[in-house]
Amino acid sequence: MKLVGYCRVSTEGQEDNTSLENQRRRIEAYCQAFDHELMEIFVEVGSGKDTVNRPQFQSAMEMVATKADGIVALKLDRIARSCRDVLTLVEDVLQPSSKALVLLDLNVDTSTPTGKMILTMMAAVAELERAQINERCQGGRKAKADAGGYAYGTPAFGFAAQEKELVPVEDEQQTIALIRRHRRSGKSYAKIADYLNGQGIPTKRGKEWNAMQVHRIIQRTNKQRDIA
Repeated sequence: MKLVGYCRVSTEGQEDNTSLENQRRRIEAYCQAFDHELMEIFVEVGSGKDTVNRPQFQSAMEMVATKADGIVALKLDRIARSCRDVLTLVEDVLQPSSKALVLLDLNVDTSTPTGKMILTMMAAVAELERAQINERCQGGRKAKADAGGYAYGTPAFGFAAQEKELVPVEDEQQTIALIRRHRRSGKSYAKIADYLNGQGIPTKRGKEWNAMQVHRIIQRTNKQRDIA
């Protein structure tokens, strides 16, 4: 294969150390051992956070697109910061053009059946990671919402969102106090809703109240008081 090499370190302070030279030497040795033509090695000093703002990486990918069969790097994190980002590069850019990715530390060569199998396993791990992160985020948002905090969506009646935090809305807080006071006096949810509507007090969305909405206000505020 005709391959383009890519070496990267994160900071200028690393530019003069042995890392770049080691990456270059390993890439050259690999290509020589497997009789691949190494067309050019691109060297970059910069973060792996994204691929767009790395001019040397972009130049390497342009050569891959027009002249080479693939790109080779010492480690996955030289190409991108995460397995997920590398998979996106392979699936969206390289594979549609029948280009290969070679990662020496993982023994991945996507032009071979073994390399494709390893890539598939990496994709499964990345998908599991995405699912776990999503589950943790949803669990965290739910816990925050249950405690009366602002997690997502429209803030509950009585609050508004400011800079991703909940702040009380005075008029709505007074309405909540009124609802609780009428409930303590023994009125039904429907009767309280009728009273609010008769007084021209709107819901969060500016509409009329119903018994279910009043019930939810009572439930939520009771839960917040229990947590407190």
